[in-house]
Amino acid sequence: MSLLTPAVAFGAALVLFVWLASGVWVNFDARARGSDYPAVWGVFAPLSGIVLFYYLLWWRRGRPREYPPSRWERATATVVVAGLGGLVAGNLVSPPDPISQLTVWPIAFACCLPVAYWVVRRRFDAVAGTSVGR
Repeated sequence: MSLLTPAVAFGAALVLFVWLASGVWVNFDARARGSDYPAVWGVFAPLSGIVLFYYLLWWRRGRPREYPPSRWERATATVVVAGLGGLVAGNLVSPPDPISQLTVWPIAFACCLPVAYWVVRRRFDAVAGTSVGR
């Protein structure tokens, strides 16, 4: 049996898509918080966990948003949250084999999308100061 089955290839492509979405979301968020170099944050935050944690836990804390999140920012944040939730859920239910995890992860990602949409919508609506129960 080949290691590169269509399910594994789809899982690997989805990993790259979520990784790219995390960089785009960081770029959008840094731009909304007044960064002089949001593209630098968008490139280096997904490449290095240290830079991403610095950005999330330190840099963005003292900087309020200058404008509300756009539809694209909400979409990228939803993909990132669903990707991380799917990664955790997939690792909990699949064997510790990377090939098995890549086949389970897209299913877990799809199951986490509605929850991620709800979480991101509530979070961004609370930040923007609008009503959640539309």
